[in-house]
Amino acid sequence: MRISSYLGHVRLMYLHLRVDVHSETRTKYCSVKTPSRYPL
Repeated sequence: MRISSYLGHVRLMYLHLRVDVHSETRTKYCSVKTPSRYPL
């Protein structure tokens, strides 16, 4: 296995993890801030 492909795979997983955490916290924050009649 090449080092570059391994680093690219780790970077992709790290980016997906960050996006998932960010979207989850943003959804919770928006659901708290906005009324329930505006579903996200």
